[in-house]
Amino acid sequence: MPPDLAMSQFVSPERASAAGVVLQRTTFPATFENIRLTIRASMDSLAPLELGEEEHGAVQLVLAEALNNVAEHAFAPHESGQVTLILRHGRAGLLVEIRDCGKPMPNGRAPINDGPSSESARQDLPEGGFGWFLIRELARDLIYDRRDGENILIFRVAIGKGHTSTE
Repeated sequence: MPPDLAMSQFVSPERASAAGVVLQRTTFPATFENIRLTIRASMDSLAPLELGEEEHGAVQLVLAEALNNVAEHAFAPHESGQVTLILRHGRAGLLVEIRDCGKPMPNGRAPINDGPSSESARQDLPEGGFGWFLIRELARDLIYDRRDGENILIFRVAIGKGHTSTE
């Protein structure tokens, strides 16, 4: 199936708010191919931040893990819902907001995981295994909420020129 991602869904940066300048706002069907295209476009939208290789890799990885979780777990097999991704940049770094109307997270919260042990076989990892471990390692201030049938995941990645970190 060809990707449904329309470039017209990407908007130019908006005015700054308390959460920072909006670098990207897009809504797309929750398919793995659209996620790949969205991540590529997202990384392009971050070019003005002049990220180092490590920062670039961290953002790319955390976006891939979080968005792939939506495609894999929020919607029933062969069901495609819409995902909204908003990227803002401010003094504290990159603020990522992901919204979808799929199934809620188990127990109404984002999985907490200390990470798999080195002896764990990949196929034996529990739900919320290594992916959520990576998200929690790379992101800060992670918030999950379910409001009016919509999943809202917000987190911060401390990257970009001029960000201040309290870490």
